[in-house]
Amino acid sequence: MNLSVEEFQRILEGAVAGRHSDLETILELYLPLINRFSIVDGEIDEDLRQYLMIHIALNISKFVL
Repeated sequence: MNLSVEEFQRILEGAVAGRHSDLETILELYLPLINRFSIVDGEIDEDLRQYLMIHIALNISKFVL
């Protein structure tokens, strides 16, 4: 998904404000990175992946824009 800087900023602002569709978009954009950091012993650890996604969702409102 290729977004312009303006589109990404609008989506991030929406996610920070609590708009669920924008949060889903942010998680989708960062899923490859989340998956990369969820690898344990050469395989994706689903519990760790879910933990990272929940952590992002719970803390995105703390972003200062």
